Amino acid sequence: MIGNSGVGACEISSLNEAIGASIIGLCVTDVLFVSPNGDNSDGSSWTKAYTTIQAALDAASTDADDCTLINIGPHATYYDINTTGDPTWSANVILNGTHRLWAAIRNTHASATSIMKFTGKASLINLAIFQTGTVDGVIFTKSGWRVRRSGFNSESLTGPAASICIDGSAALVRGGIMEDVQIRGHVTHTRAIHLDTAKINEFKNIFIYKCATGIHIEDADSDGNYFHNLEIGECALGIDIDAGNNQLFKDINLYGNTRNIDDEVGDHSYKNIQGSFPIAIYPDNFTGVTVASDAVADTWGSLTELIAANAIDNPFRVVGYIFDPDVSQWSRMRFTGDGGTTYFDDTMFDGQKNLGTKALAGTEFVFNADTKIEAVAKVIGAGPDNIQVWLEVQEI
Repeated sequence: MIGNSGVGACEISSLNEAIGASIIGLCVTDVLFVSPNGDNSDGSSWTKAYTTIQAALDAASTDADDCTLINIGPHATYYDINTTGDPTWSANVILNGTHRLWAAIRNTHASATSIMKFTGKASLINLAIFQTGTVDGVIFTKSGWRVRRSGFNSESLTGPAASICIDGSAALVRGGIMEDVQIRGHVTHTRAIHLDTAKINEFKNIFIYKCATGIHIEDADSDGNYFHNLEIGECALGIDIDAGNNQLFKDINLYGNTRNIDDEVGDHSYKNIQGSFPIAIYPDNFTGVTVASDAVADTWGSLTELIAANAIDNPFRVVGYIFDPDVSQWSRMRFTGDGGTTYFDDTMFDGQKNLGTKALAGTEFVFNADTKIEAVAKVIGAGPDNIQVWLEVQEI
């Protein structure tokens, strides 16, 4: 018996299995090897290694209580799945390469629609997936999937395809993790990460470059997915949210995209979103929006709409204000994006006409598309007095 901290003890039946399990850091019930230099006999060692990945996957146990570690050696060119349609395996497997560039995998069959599809529990580590034609990369349909330290390249696509597809259309997929992954695509054809009926999955330390869409989320059950520390650059569209609630985006760097975010839902959380985002004045005129104080001194007036609920189609920040009070006196104003339940900023100024200006605030509040922004004002003297207001808005 060999103990494995944090996982429990498991029985190792051979030296090869012991070495394989210790490298991967998990307990497995069998270990198979793949190498172009093997004799393609039974995959039990590097000498007897299968010469194709599909041979090892076919040999893996389909028992739901088993898990097969498949160690994949370097290849001077690439491993070719060479299978029609979506080559599908139901075994629980861990595919472990040696480097994200040293074990390239393709599917060059003329009728292929993806490189690999997994309907069992599957984990990919240290692999390189290369897509051509209109072939998808890897499809996962089981909860708990993993992709780590791998690379996906789809520059050679000639039609639309996804690099990583989390497909829960048959049964909801949850609890997956993708980390330390690089995705380089085709700016017209590639959907880098596609989530369909996928819930509470985590994506971290991801680099997405030159894709048609960086992240695409669909289906109403695709809730609560967490994306953090992502670089999304030079894409036609960075993030496309068609359905699903309460996604969390944190520490996202967006640069050079034709459009950064298309959010059709609008209840997500955006924290520390970085990039070169232009600033515009709302409303785009010299009149502004009139916000009136109450008739009683030092008493809040009524909420006044500054930005309509359907005015901005992208997530946005309010980074500054311009005030033009009718009367030179101390004035105070609060701003809300939820109808007055909370206020995201509270400012006070003392000035004559055209002198009440606030510099860029750099607020951490990122509002979802179509959020209505309102303000309420009060002044030190008896009112009502009017304050003309403009917002400086940064769309993401």
